Amino acid sequence: MHHAQRTHEVRRLVATTFADLGVAEPEQFRESILIRDGSYCGRRFVSDSATAIWFIEENEVKFYRADGRVARVVEPAPRDIALPAAA
Repeated sequence: MHHAQRTHEVRRLVATTFADLGVAEPEQFRESILIRDGSYCGRRFVSDSATAIWFIEENEVKFYRADGRVARVVEPAPRDIALPAAA
């Protein structure tokens, strides 16, 4: 799966999980790229009452409540999903 497709899937996962956690307007969040030691390592999604961080290497999204407590940890779809071959 291409990175742009994975990112889109993670955005949907974040919106769905924010809704499950009771976040008002779960599809309205700010997004930023995370860089560690000069390399891309994930993304951060912030709403008014929750935060989610997608850790690429660990293949997990951690959801935090406004007070900083971990609310949920979710593993996105496997990263090695095969795409159909071009005809």
